[in-house]
Amino acid sequence: MTPWLRDFIDNRIFGPNHRWWALWVVVISVFIATTDVGMLTISLPVIITEFRTDITFAGWIVFVYALVTGALYLPCGRLSDLLGRKLTFSAGFLVYGVASLVAGLSQGPAQLMACRVGQAVGAALMMTNTFALTGSLFTGPDRGRAMGLSGGLVSAIGFTLGPVVGGVITFTLGWRYIFFISGTLSFIGLAAARFLLLDDRGSGAQAKREPFDFAGAGLFAVALTFLLLGITRGGLGYWGFVLSALFAALFIWREATFPYPILDLGLLRIVPFAVGNLARLSTFVALSTNELMMPFLLQLVLRMDPLEAGSLMTATALVLMVVSPSAGWLTDRVGSTPPAAAGAAVIALAMYAMSHLGPDSGPAEIVPRLALLGVGLGLFQTPNNHGLIGSVPHERLGIASSVISIIRSVGRSLGTAIATAFVGMRLAAVTNDSGPQDFAALNVADNPLLLGAFMEGYGYAYVTAACLGLSALVFTMIAAAGRSRGGGGR
Repeated sequence: MTPWLRDFIDNRIFGPNHRWWALWVVVISVFIATTDVGMLTISLPVIITEFRTDITFAGWIVFVYALVTGALYLPCGRLSDLLGRKLTFSAGFLVYGVASLVAGLSQGPAQLMACRVGQAVGAALMMTNTFALTGSLFTGPDRGRAMGLSGGLVSAIGFTLGPVVGGVITFTLGWRYIFFISGTLSFIGLAAARFLLLDDRGSGAQAKREPFDFAGAGLFAVALTFLLLGITRGGLGYWGFVLSALFAALFIWREATFPYPILDLGLLRIVPFAVGNLARLSTFVALSTNELMMPFLLQLVLRMDPLEAGSLMTATALVLMVVSPSAGWLTDRVGSTPPAAAGAAVIALAMYAMSHLGPDSGPAEIVPRLALLGVGLGLFQTPNNHGLIGSVPHERLGIASSVISIIRSVGRSLGTAIATAFVGMRLAAVTNDSGPQDFAALNVADNPLLLGAFMEGYGYAYVTAACLGLSALVFTMIAAAGRSRGGGGR
């Protein structure tokens, strides 16, 4: 190794600016996770055609990923605190990369589903560490800017590029190359994690040789599984919620009595953390309402093709890309409460404005509303994350990061269920036997009765989302009051 290269590595990469170099590990993981969503979704019609399966399989490909990641976030967060972030990050990249490469070679639906489970395991190991690593690297005034760049900006870029890149790859090279490219990016992330992250296995809980709570992890996974099945699979009936409540109670009992729990229940007594997560939950429920309803409005009611509809919906991500870094900079200067509260209010306003769209609406009305939503999300997300991470003890950042990720998964599932329930019930009232799963088969635009029912349910869904935006505003102010009483954070 030349003296110049050695000097660059020692004094530049591992010098005073090492934390910014290490942040690239977070950037790569977030980019992989966010682009994966869009790339896979756009290729699902081609996949189910090649495998001669149906749309139910496509739904399960998406659902099983959310289910497995949600169930594993908390155990993976505990592993992160026990084994160190370098090891768990590296394992996540490795598992995700191998599963992605094998998925590209799948010869049938069962193989692809199994590989999707493997991807979810890898994603849980990676994503449970993103907030925790950023929070541990940036403890001073640059934390907001770092979160705005690694979280908000990179997420916006990933969500924006995902459908576009996925469409191009599927059209030119075939859907398998989506997984090959994801696998390649994962191995780049693995190399970055091994090289850039410092060994942290000797600190925190691991130094105390604390055992892992396998029983608690199992109870939590089962409770969350039944909850998500109850939310997203109506055939399970109320039993999903009953069983979820039962196993959740057993999980809480286990965590309260076991000396080394995977969830420190004391975190839930930290007002800024507990209430801040309620604000986060409200916004993700509202966001998923828009992610589900807007494509149906654009394609079924306004007769746009998928490319035109997708292009219009990028307005939210493009604005989010611009606002998120600015929100991080603002948070470093005025604290997390003012921008987060303003963001929640703007989200509520955007959702209420979108509730008034109708069959005669055009791009000139739709794009500004979607852009306004991007402003609200950009102002809210980074300050909210900053406040959550800043309110918990350093040694519990892994668990805290896991809880934050779980809230995202549950919020998206709840939003989808609520939105489909509103529209599905209105459509069922006029068709007698059609439910939410029949949206695409209904000729809504040419049937005044169906159109009226759809738009009524659509309006209810968005008004509910607007109310959730206001609830996020209230929770943000309550969290701020908790911080002012000495609850931590700023």
